[in-house]
Amino acid sequence: MRKLSKKMIGIIAGAVMLLMIAGMAAVFIFRVDAAKAQSIALKQTGGGEIVSQEVEKENFLHEYKYTIVNGNNWYEIEIGGFGGIKEFEQGTGSHHY
Repeated sequence: MRKLSKKMIGIIAGAVMLLMIAGMAAVFIFRVDAAKAQSIALKQTGGGEIVSQEVEKENFLHEYKYTIVNGNNWYEIEIGGFGGIKEFEQGTGSHHY
C-alpha cells in the first residue's frame, strides 16, 4: 500500500506539472503584442491617430492603453493581454492627453 501511495503522488505531481506547462504555453501563444493591440484599438475607433500610449506589464502579459484622435472625436481604449477591450471611452472636442 505504501508503494501505491508514492506512485499516486508521483502521478498527481506529474499531472499538475503538465497542467502548469500547458497554461504557460497558452499564455505565450494567445497573448497579443503591441502591434496587434494597436490594430485592435484603431479598428475599434474606426482609425485615427494614436496620440498617447502606455504599456503596463502584469506578470507575463501586457496591457495597452491608447488615446486616439479621429477627426473631432477622441477615444481612450485599454486592450488586455489577450486582445480583449477592457475599457473604452469616447468624446468630442478637445481632450487633455
